[in-house]
Amino acid sequence: MKLRHIPLLFLMGFILFPCLGVAEIKFSDRIEEYSLDNEMKVILIQDKRSPIVVSSLWYKVGSSFEYPGVTGISHILEHMMFKGTTTTEAGEFSRIIKQLGGSENAFTGRDFTGYYQKVHKDYLETCLKYESDRMVNLMLNQEDLRTEREVVKEERRLRTEDNPSSKAYEKIGMQIFGLQKYGIPIIGTMEDISNINTQDLKDWYNRYYKPSNATLIIAGDFQELKTKQLIEKYFGPIQNKNTTSESKKISHQKSYKDIVLKDNVSSPLLVMSFGNNAYDMNDPSDSYALEVLFELMDGGFSSRFTKNITDKKIALNTFIYFDTYAKEENLISIGGTPRANKSIIELETAIINEFKNIIENDSISDEEMSRIKSRVIASNVYKFDSVFYQAMQVGMLETKGFKWQLLDSYITNIMSVDYSDLKRVTEKYILNNKYLTTAVIPK
Repeated sequence: MKLRHIPLLFLMGFILFPCLGVAEIKFSDRIEEYSLDNEMKVILIQDKRSPIVVSSLWYKVGSSFEYPGVTGISHILEHMMFKGTTTTEAGEFSRIIKQLGGSENAFTGRDFTGYYQKVHKDYLETCLKYESDRMVNLMLNQEDLRTEREVVKEERRLRTEDNPSSKAYEKIGMQIFGLQKYGIPIIGTMEDISNINTQDLKDWYNRYYKPSNATLIIAGDFQELKTKQLIEKYFGPIQNKNTTSESKKISHQKSYKDIVLKDNVSSPLLVMSFGNNAYDMNDPSDSYALEVLFELMDGGFSSRFTKNITDKKIALNTFIYFDTYAKEENLISIGGTPRANKSIIELETAIINEFKNIIENDSISDEEMSRIKSRVIASNVYKFDSVFYQAMQVGMLETKGFKWQLLDSYITNIMSVDYSDLKRVTEKYILNNKYLTTAVIPK
């Protein structure tokens, strides 16, 4: 389930297996899932290797739920959730977590907004008490909004408007998808950030911040019975707000017309954006085959891109970005930075030729195929040593509409990929697919 991150892209996841005899990681052996009477989903992940617990609350709302006029509202509301409630002062929750020696933060994605605390297991109740409080008692006032609006505007300037590559990716998304779904920048447009008001925030909060739209995930060392009692104590009495979700479909004609952006860059940047449909729950084989293919192409010093593009002085660097579990139609982004004596077109041609070689005359030994799949597995499985990462992965899948049980079959799905699968997805998603070429060049 690798996310290959493009450099400078603003987005916002055991052992190395040398052979095919790999046992699955069975999360089902230590995960319990249930729902409260108010329909809030609860997932408990036992991991007693250290006396730490992560409490994370996920809401099924993010930038893909937004529309023109309120783009960025999910992210602004995330900021406002730290401004206090009818029973707590602004910043009180954060101060207490810090005093307890813990850490906490929040995040907004395209399909979710989440809040987490990582503390010693003795302080789990504190997290649940304060988190449940701001689910229902958040204070939203103009003065706080004015302050946070300026913070978010500065964040947009730094991460997007003063960042040439981020501007390029934003333009790519809008050109292909329009200002809807995954074409909406998570941080929002500057115009909407400036105009969103407290009533907009209250409407968004009431619509999406409710038990039936939330998933609580507890991961780490905790007493099961006591934890269930605490969850019921703090979240059980919360009633669902009588609101419905709202979506506004925007008519948009996809455009794959090439983009050329002149900006303050020292070296050009090439981004090739290929359309990619959402993860197919009924036939996930394409997604896993793409993971293995992209590891072969750009997975380190022995990859095709390194040996045939970077080492041959065509590019300074290359990248591939692909989200295995995309909920909506998404993009595969491939590109890099050409060397000073090479052009964008030469780099584009070299990249496409590497994919053509997969079909026409390339081959791969069973040993290399095994190594590649082992790297894909290891790069993901190692991360599960962290209770925080466990909570993040389960939360991401659940709020995107998938099931955490996919984690149980991940290794099997990767190990089942063969070379014919690589050829199939190369033709389907790269060689026989439309793509948008974007060049960011020096002014």
